[in-house]
Amino acid sequence: MNWKEIRARILKRAGDCCEQCKACNGEIIVRGSGKDAGTYMTNEAKVFDAETGEYLGQWHMSNYECNGKGVTIVLTIAHMDHVPENCDDSNLKALCQRCHLAYDAEHHRANAHATRRARKAIGDLFAISDQFASGEAK
Repeated sequence: MNWKEIRARILKRAGDCCEQCKACNGEIIVRGSGKDAGTYMTNEAKVFDAETGEYLGQWHMSNYECNGKGVTIVLTIAHMDHVPENCDDSNLKALCQRCHLAYDAEHHRANAHATRRARKAIGDLFAISDQFASGEAK
Protein backbone atom coordinates (compact mmCIF):
# COMPACT_ATOMS: atom_id res chain seq x y z
CA MET A 1 0.00 0.00 0.00
CA ASN A 2 1.48 3.33 -1.10
CA TRP A 3 -0.19 6.01 1.05
CA LYS A 4 1.23 8.93 -0.98
CA GLU A 5 -0.34 7.47 -4.12
CA ILE A 6 -3.67 6.79 -2.38
CA ARG A 7 -3.75 10.31 -0.90
CA ALA A 8 -2.99 11.90 -4.27
CA ARG A 9 -5.75 9.87 -5.93
CA ILE A 10 -8.36 10.86 -3.30
CA LEU A 11 -7.35 14.55 -3.44
CA LYS A 12 -7.62 14.49 -7.24
CA ARG A 13 -11.06 12.85 -7.04
CA ALA A 14 -12.15 15.60 -4.61
CA GLY A 15 -10.84 18.37 -6.85
CA ASP A 16 -8.35 19.26 -4.07
CA CYS A 17 -11.27 20.51 -1.94
CA CYS A 18 -12.89 19.25 1.26
CA GLU A 19 -15.65 16.84 0.30
CA GLN A 20 -17.79 18.18 3.14
CA CYS A 21 -17.45 21.98 3.30
CA LYS A 22 -15.80 22.49 -0.13
CA ALA A 23 -12.87 24.56 1.24
CA CYS A 24 -9.86 24.33 -1.08
CA ASN A 25 -6.57 22.81 -0.01
CA GLY A 26 -4.03 25.51 0.90
CA GLU A 27 -6.64 28.30 0.93
CA ILE A 28 -6.57 30.78 3.82
CA ILE A 29 -10.02 31.34 5.31
CA VAL A 30 -11.54 32.89 8.43
CA ARG A 31 -14.23 31.07 10.36
CA GLY A 32 -17.33 32.97 11.35
CA SER A 33 -18.29 33.59 14.97
CA GLY A 34 -21.29 35.08 16.73
CA LYS A 35 -24.02 35.81 14.19
CA ASP A 36 -21.84 34.28 11.44
CA ALA A 37 -20.93 31.06 13.28
CA GLY A 38 -21.12 28.01 11.05
CA THR A 39 -19.70 29.83 8.03
CA TYR A 40 -16.31 30.63 6.57
CA MET A 41 -15.02 33.44 4.37
CA THR A 42 -12.33 33.29 1.70
CA ASN A 43 -9.89 36.11 1.00
CA GLU A 44 -12.21 37.16 -1.88
CA ALA A 45 -14.95 37.80 0.74
CA LYS A 46 -16.98 34.83 -0.49
CA VAL A 47 -18.91 33.20 2.35
CA PHE A 48 -19.81 29.50 2.55
CA ASP A 49 -21.77 27.29 4.91
CA ALA A 50 -19.15 25.42 6.97
CA GLU A 51 -21.23 22.23 7.09
CA THR A 52 -22.31 21.85 3.46
CA GLY A 53 -20.05 24.15 1.48
CA GLU A 54 -23.10 25.95 0.08
CA TYR A 55 -22.11 29.35 -1.34
CA LEU A 56 -23.91 32.06 0.63
CA GLY A 57 -22.70 35.04 -1.36
CA GLN A 58 -20.07 37.74 -1.28
CA TRP A 59 -20.21 39.79 1.89
CA HIS A 60 -18.50 42.96 3.04
CA MET A 61 -15.60 41.94 5.24
CA SER A 62 -16.48 44.71 7.68
CA ASN A 63 -19.91 43.09 8.21
CA TYR A 64 -18.53 39.58 8.78
CA GLU A 65 -18.15 38.55 12.41
CA CYS A 66 -15.07 36.39 12.96
CA ASN A 67 -12.11 35.99 15.28
CA GLY A 68 -9.89 37.63 12.66
CA LYS A 69 -7.44 34.74 12.55
CA GLY A 70 -6.87 33.18 9.17
CA VAL A 71 -6.54 29.43 8.95
CA THR A 72 -4.82 27.55 6.14
CA ILE A 73 -6.89 24.63 4.91
CA VAL A 74 -4.97 21.37 5.02
CA LEU A 75 -6.82 18.44 3.53
CA THR A 76 -6.53 15.12 5.30
CA ILE A 77 -7.79 11.73 4.21
CA ALA A 78 -10.49 10.30 6.48
CA HIS A 79 -11.27 6.60 6.83
CA MET A 80 -15.06 6.60 6.97
CA ASP A 81 -15.15 3.31 8.91
CA HIS A 82 -12.28 4.42 11.21
CA VAL A 83 -10.20 1.39 10.13
CA PRO A 84 -6.80 2.63 8.89
CA GLU A 85 -6.12 -0.63 7.08
CA ASN A 86 -9.23 -0.20 4.90
CA CYS A 87 -7.86 2.00 2.12
CA ASP A 88 -10.50 1.26 -0.47
CA ASP A 89 -11.37 4.48 -2.31
CA SER A 90 -15.03 4.12 -1.32
CA ASN A 91 -13.95 4.26 2.36
CA LEU A 92 -11.83 7.40 1.99
CA LYS A 93 -12.77 11.08 1.85
CA ALA A 94 -10.72 14.24 1.55
CA LEU A 95 -11.67 16.43 4.52
CA CYS A 96 -10.29 19.66 5.96
CA GLN A 97 -9.07 19.65 9.57
CA ARG A 98 -12.39 20.93 10.95
CA CYS A 99 -14.60 18.50 9.05
CA HIS A 100 -12.30 15.55 9.82
CA LEU A 101 -12.31 16.34 13.55
CA ALA A 102 -16.10 16.76 13.52
CA TYR A 103 -16.53 13.44 11.69
CA ASP A 104 -14.23 11.62 14.13
CA ALA A 105 -15.56 13.31 17.30
CA GLU A 106 -17.84 10.46 18.44
CA HIS A 107 -15.18 7.87 17.61
CA HIS A 108 -12.59 9.84 19.64
CA ARG A 109 -15.03 10.17 22.58
CA ALA A 110 -15.63 6.40 22.60
CA ASN A 111 -11.90 5.66 22.43
CA ALA A 112 -11.14 8.13 25.23
CA HIS A 113 -13.86 6.56 27.39
CA ALA A 114 -12.50 3.05 26.74
CA THR A 115 -8.96 4.23 27.57
CA ARG A 116 -10.07 5.83 30.86
CA ARG A 117 -11.99 2.69 31.76
CA ALA A 118 -9.01 0.46 30.98
CA ARG A 119 -6.72 2.65 33.12
CA LYS A 120 -9.18 2.44 36.01
CA ALA A 121 -9.32 -1.35 35.65
CA ILE A 122 -5.53 -1.56 35.71
CA GLY A 123 -5.50 0.69 38.79
CA ASP A 124 -8.01 -1.63 40.46
CA LEU A 125 -5.80 -4.63 39.67
CA PHE A 126 -2.80 -2.90 41.27
CA ALA A 127 -4.88 -2.07 44.35
CA ILE A 128 -5.90 -5.73 44.69
CA SER A 129 -2.30 -6.83 44.12
CA ASP A 130 -1.13 -4.43 46.85
CA GLN A 131 -3.72 -5.85 49.24
CA PHE A 132 -2.40 -9.37 48.64
CA ALA A 133 1.18 -8.22 49.09
CA SER A 134 0.36 -6.56 52.41
CA GLY A 135 -1.72 -9.50 53.61
CA GLU A 136 -4.91 -7.41 53.76
CA ALA A 137 -6.81 -9.43 51.13
CA LYS A 138 -9.06 -12.18 52.37
